[in-house]
Amino acid sequence: MLGRFRDGALADRLRPGIVLPVVLALALVLLVVAGALLGARAAAVGRAAVGDTGPSLVGAELPDDGSAGPPTVVLSPAAAVHPESAAVRDVLQRWTDARNAGDLNAYRATLVPDARVDPAFADTARTQRVGSVVVRRIDPVAGGELVVPLGFVTTQDPAVAPPDVRVPRLCWQVSAVVQTQGGQPRLLEPRPGSQLRTPC
Repeated sequence: MLGRFRDGALADRLRPGIVLPVVLALALVLLVVAGALLGARAAAVGRAAVGDTGPSLVGAELPDDGSAGPPTVVLSPAAAVHPESAAVRDVLQRWTDARNAGDLNAYRATLVPDARVDPAFADTARTQRVGSVVVRRIDPVAGGELVVPLGFVTTQDPAVAPPDVRVPRLCWQVSAVVQTQGGQPRLLEPRPGSQLRTPC
């Protein structure tokens, strides 16, 4: 055995070309685990400080079973009185159904033609479910567009959640913008600052 050590066999096994990748891989695993733990801890601290804001963002009670809730789009009384409420509800229902089915063509059909689609749509849709969709208001703005504040819940594999909130369930509040093109209401791309989300 000592003879083998003297011959450099041990040194050969511990060459930098072998040891360095192993060390880097272990360090990466530790960083991912630490990031997930810190993210969960930060979310818990935030909820403890300000209360659970999930129901406030969504505008509905959250399912107790940890699910996203029913996929049916619901109009609030304030939204229901708008003359375009049926058309807005229809496009949002098709948007929800397309996301839940992972149907890229149906999803594109709910967006304006030049909207960019997340390249990760298919990967996200494999585990993500959208539910508890509540349309709060429908507000007309210049240019014939409609601003539609809505809330909803998503559940997903944390790996496909937004990088800053790798959690299995999120509550969202979004100011969607609906534009009518060729007599059909379609959704514009989300504008900067138009989305809030929190673990819930």
